[in-house]
Amino acid sequence: MINQNHLKALRTICEKLEGADVNWVLGGSTNLALQRVDISPRDIDILTDKEGAFIIERLLKDYQIKRVRFTRSERIASYLGTFRVEGVEVEVMGELQIKTAKGWTKPLKPSQKKILKTEGMKIPANPLEIELKAYRSLGRMDRVQKILEVMP
Repeated sequence: MINQNHLKALRTICEKLEGADVNWVLGGSTNLALQRVDISPRDIDILTDKEGAFIIERLLKDYQIKRVRFTRSERIASYLGTFRVEGVEVEVMGELQIKTAKGWTKPLKPSQKKILKTEGMKIPANPLEIELKAYRSLGRMDRVQKILEVMP
């Protein structure tokens, strides 16, 4: 279920990124909720490439909490920046990689997009099939199960 603050934040993000030459998609829990997965999102995840992360950083500079920089944790690596839009935390992740049992995945550069139409917005989103694969790689079987419940 998406609350009004998330919708306001998405509208602001879409307006700021409209017309910019940036390759991005909505990912994570907000994306899942907009695609009918039974989940209450906490934040908004924007997935892009390295160049896109720095372009988005400039476009959202008024909302910035942490500058975009390459970060690597035990399981995830990306060009990560954090923002607060309409009271909602927004993470921008460029060239996201996930560490699996076989090593690090290739850097994600959004190539498949599903356009979600909601509240008069057209939001480029990660297809559920890609989200499913990512959550499997992360071992998040709770999310995998919820995604499978809504997939045809």
